[in-house]
Amino acid sequence: MLDKKIAQKIADEVMTSLGYNINVMNENAIIIGSGSSKRLGTFHEIAMFVIQNCLTYEVTEEESKKLQGVKPGINMPIVDKTGNIIGVVGITGDPDEVRNIGKLVKMTAELIIEQQETMNRFYSHRNDKEIFLNTLISDQMTISQKEIVDWGKRIGYNMENRRVAIILNFGSNHQTLEKGFLERILNQIKMSDKHLKDDISSVMSGGFILIFKTIKETVPWAIEQSINTYLEEIIRGYAKDLQCFIGGYYPEIKGYLKSYRDAYGLYRSNVYKKDQFVYFAHHHYFWRLYSQLDPEILTLTIKPYLQKIQSRFGKGTEDAMITMRKIFDYHFQFEKVASDLFIHKNTVIFRKKKMEECLGFSLKCSGNNNLLFMIILTHYEELNKTVDQREDRKDGSSVF
Repeated sequence: MLDKKIAQKIADEVMTSLGYNINVMNENAIIIGSGSSKRLGTFHEIAMFVIQNCLTYEVTEEESKKLQGVKPGINMPIVDKTGNIIGVVGITGDPDEVRNIGKLVKMTAELIIEQQETMNRFYSHRNDKEIFLNTLISDQMTISQKEIVDWGKRIGYNMENRRVAIILNFGSNHQTLEKGFLERILNQIKMSDKHLKDDISSVMSGGFILIFKTIKETVPWAIEQSINTYLEEIIRGYAKDLQCFIGGYYPEIKGYLKSYRDAYGLYRSNVYKKDQFVYFAHHHYFWRLYSQLDPEILTLTIKPYLQKIQSRFGKGTEDAMITMRKIFDYHFQFEKVASDLFIHKNTVIFRKKKMEECLGFSLKCSGNNNLLFMIILTHYEELNKTVDQREDRKDGSSVF
């Protein structure tokens, strides 16, 4: 079907290139695109004849006076890829003068329509894929697993293949990036031979790229090897601003949501480290443990410890907690902590000792109290992150 927008585009582009007035009629011989706005919406008698007989018709000056809504010129059928007539394009002018460019006008019109149909199919497929992806990761799936499998097959995906979720974040502090910018990056990623046709990918409304990457083996170390190989080229191109969060593998259709939750949980957490670009869920299951804690435990156990730390350290609480985080990150190697924070090793040891005195228990490389303190530390970081986000909103920046 030929719509008004495309018809006017044909008229405008041909007129700009050739300088002749163009009329474009739909399958009912109504002018829906023209260089003369007065003629829009009027019936074109010769166009109806062209549609009914599938032929080119030339109208002389004398003949035009006897016909309804017709001027001298040449009228040609517009034929789609299936051979159906979907409209007529007419060139106003003396037939002897415009006859030689008639084929060019007809070809241009059909080319514009074909390009538009291609774009429509592209956007339709992309929109369908976005809806499909959002359905896969929905908490409340309203269709059956069989319907998901059939839907995937319809848009070109074998849902029996194994996949894991990858979130690619190209902005620091979860800032929202322009969708067009992310789409350009995703298009570049798709050009790599490591990105398979069966990999499901899309730019998500949250401001990141989501890829369900096809894998062969499902054991954690094999997933790491496969995904690291896939990400090599991407990291080289975007290492400055890129973090990659990879969920675990889970079977069946419901496994997509679980894998996405793994990746999204990492993306929303505080696991970011300097010079680290890739985070696998199976290395960070502590975050899931923390997120599943009963709020009552946080209120009755963790919060009192945190209040005690803040009371003891005062304005130095932030420095103390950052130091403790580094101590755990570097597995109690105080020299590395000191080097990273640009402080003396003795300062690291002093802060750790003061923290142990405050808590009333010791912290060792393999101590049983480490889990409790890590929950305290994580809760502190989560509270700080929430405060920072509120401040960002006050400043007018976008946070989600």
